[in-house]
Amino acid sequence: MLPITLYEYRPSRSARCRWTLLEAGLPFTSVDEGPSLVGSDRLEPFHPLKKVPAAEIDGQPLFESAAICTAFADLVPDQNLVGPSGSRERALHDQWVSFTLSEMECWIWNTDMNTRVLPQEKRISAHLKQNAALFRRGARVMDQVLGESDYLVGNRFSVTDIIASFTVQWGQSQGLIDRFENLQAYLERLSQREFSTLQSVGNL
Repeated sequence: MLPITLYEYRPSRSARCRWTLLEAGLPFTSVDEGPSLVGSDRLEPFHPLKKVPAAEIDGQPLFESAAICTAFADLVPDQNLVGPSGSRERALHDQWVSFTLSEMECWIWNTDMNTRVLPQEKRISAHLKQNAALFRRGARVMDQVLGESDYLVGNRFSVTDIIASFTVQWGQSQGLIDRFENLQAYLERLSQREFSTLQSVGNL
């Protein structure tokens, strides 16, 4: 098995990566030094912006949580956590990951940046209502799909759900999924999995 090191700060997107590793049954070394790790020079060889999560897989760095999770899933094809390259299921994985990040997560991340992350003097509040509306637009699409299927790809749990559910719960923490019963049921379903990290999400 390839050696894996995960640089993580658990109430962050690194929760996605930890969950994937545990579902995959992959042994790994964790480097978690709390918030002091974020922005530290220790991360520079693994992430150009010194952010978490970052990973080292067989001596090679990789950053961005969705890419890391997908790479981990690819290491254990027998676990069926992601469809093989070139398959319809892999295309749907890429579709839903892209949709999650571009149509949902970017808006709630901007809201968090401007309500709790940035110093008060750097915050911009004029677009917060727009962020909420745009997140809900994407959430409505996902809610409709999850009214017909328990999971996003192939009606079975996959790494796609690990990535997407993190964002859905993030939206829940901002009070944005109250209208979407299927998304709420989706979170409840996934939170019951043995290795789920949904309850530790804090979002960075």
